[in-house]
Amino acid sequence: MKIKGLAILWLLLIGLIISHAGQSQISNKIYKAPIKTVYISQNTMNEMIVENLCIAFDRQGNANLLFDDLNLENTNYFLRIIHCQSDWKPSPLNEIEYLADFNDIPIRYPETSMGTKTPYKQYKISLPQLKISGNYIAMVYANRNKRDTVITKRFSIYQNEINIGSKISFAKSNLLRSTHQFIDLNLGYPSTYLINSDENLKIEVRKNNQSKNVLAKIPKPMIQAMERKLTYQFYDQENAIPGGNEFRLIDLRSTQQRLNFVGQINTLDRYTEISIQPEQAQGNYSYVQRPDLNGAFVIANYENPDNSLQADYVWCTFILKSRKFEDEKIYVNGAFNSYELTYFNELQYDEAKGAYLGRILLKQGIYNYQFTSSNPLNNNLEGNHAETENQYEILVYFKKPGERFDSLIGYQKIQFPL
Repeated sequence: MKIKGLAILWLLLIGLIISHAGQSQISNKIYKAPIKTVYISQNTMNEMIVENLCIAFDRQGNANLLFDDLNLENTNYFLRIIHCQSDWKPSPLNEIEYLADFNDIPIRYPETSMGTKTPYKQYKISLPQLKISGNYIAMVYANRNKRDTVITKRFSIYQNEINIGSKISFAKSNLLRSTHQFIDLNLGYPSTYLINSDENLKIEVRKNNQSKNVLAKIPKPMIQAMERKLTYQFYDQENAIPGGNEFRLIDLRSTQQRLNFVGQINTLDRYTEISIQPEQAQGNYSYVQRPDLNGAFVIANYENPDNSLQADYVWCTFILKSRKFEDEKIYVNGAFNSYELTYFNELQYDEAKGAYLGRILLKQGIYNYQFTSSNPLNNNLEGNHAETENQYEILVYFKKPGERFDSLIGYQKIQFPL
């Protein structure tokens, strides 16, 4: 009886652990090294690929999840869609409440790369039709085992049920005028909405397609019930956003000729190595305007632009000429790695060359990137400039009365400066 009681207690404990784990925030992540170049696309040919795609509710049907498998084994992959709250934790909804069809869809008929030194299989599957707005996770798992997770990828479905009035401007205070940008916000809601407070309302402001909410604190709004309007007054510069700097760029589309910012190409039998031109930390330099992709990337092959399956994988070496930053780690990041700071994109300091070096396997294309320190106070690598061209996204979530989930009721994209 003691053994049976202990077994029941153990099962209950395991259940609690699984239940608690199921409520954790789900991020963009690749769980297996042979899986590369994961993205959700609405147009796979020469398209800028961002970290988190927002899709209009009435424009569903042409979004696809794509990824490459360099392992070349005959693995059975399945797609599972998970509905999440505004904080990217799983919602309490059952699948039938947000899916028009069945979940756990097999991903069949991968295509094989053509003429590449690094062979791979490219998997592609259409995202299923969804019945409600909000945040979603496209989860890929292997061999019918949901615990064998391979990929988790975020995307959102929005309906513009409210009017978002937002404006980006240069910072107004003398202290921040040269380094920060300000955002002003107000919301107009329809008469069908009963909003007496903002407790069920969440606003998220993202910059350059990143996941981070750049407004850590949003004050209580002034509710003008007669005009059906919410106005946000910022009295303590809570709406100040560091301007950052333009993204750096490397053009890896060709293994035969040096394109933009390519330093050297070393063609070997089994793979190709490409080194960027050595870069400098630019935090102490004046702002220089240059076009970028706001952190995004494009998959393309210069010699064969009409067939993405001929895009090869190359080893790209990033070089940052700099003094050594003590007690700090330096990374290279962008949408291509979901802006994560991991050992896969960490740079190592070479004393002889006086530079940080990092070697990353990337699919041919054009990539935006920046250098980032583990010390958030280190602004020497990129710097902050109020003139920097940035793209902002405003997302408004609302838990409607009687509902158990956060709807994405408003979405707006702003380019600054215009």
